[in-house]
Amino acid sequence: MIRIAVVDDEAAFLVVLKKKIDRLFEKQIYEFQSFTFTDAHLMLKYHCHDEFQLVFLDIDMPEINGFDIASEIRANQSDAVIIFVSSHSNYVFETFQYAPFRFIRKEKLDAELPEAIKSYCAELNKNREYVKLELDNKTIVSEKISKIVYFFSIRHDIFFITQSKETKTLSSRIYTMEKIEETLGMYGFLRIHKSYLVNYRFVYQFRENSVLLTTEKNSENEILPVSHRRLSDMKKQYQSFVQGGDDV
Repeated sequence: MIRIAVVDDEAAFLVVLKKKIDRLFEKQIYEFQSFTFTDAHLMLKYHCHDEFQLVFLDIDMPEINGFDIASEIRANQSDAVIIFVSSHSNYVFETFQYAPFRFIRKEKLDAELPEAIKSYCAELNKNREYVKLELDNKTIVSEKISKIVYFFSIRHDIFFITQSKETKTLSSRIYTMEKIEETLGMYGFLRIHKSYLVNYRFVYQFRENSVLLTTEKNSENEILPVSHRRLSDMKKQYQSFVQGGDDV
């Protein structure tokens, strides 16, 4: 059962949003319950008692804004999936640190909401998916795709880092960074540098010449280099992932 929280201080919009969410989830194979909140504090109280798996969250609200709510959710080490729903599209890059699944613009709700829900349900299946990789010692390992943080190369050797901070070496006779990018690009891996391929789910923040990653809740961020010429494209790709591939 997927427990869904829908949070917005505008009661009229909240009713509309819930109806659209319910209709879209009814087309999926998953059972669900959706709950609406105009009071964000009340939502957090319910969440602490019985966690929501999916949270649709407005940003611009009185008393406590959406970023504060997301921060509370993450501070409590919750794995809840957050989808921001806002009329302020300029906020999208400020959402990085809360690891949102999508950023939906209210003015494009009918176009972006169906894709977000479809992708969320697909992600439930995708998170169970594994990729088989051959290591340099010729053993075959099956790695959960959503737990691979990034791949990196040093000369002709290619390595990958998992969420548990293990480093493994791939077979250099089989893999190139280009081949891995071609295989895993559809799963949200971003080529930030000729030597780095990063899982967008772990991106915390883009800087001018680097990207900050977070692999565990409340852990220190890891810094990786970003090719300056790739930076603009990386931001667009990231935004495309969190907005479901629509135009910016």
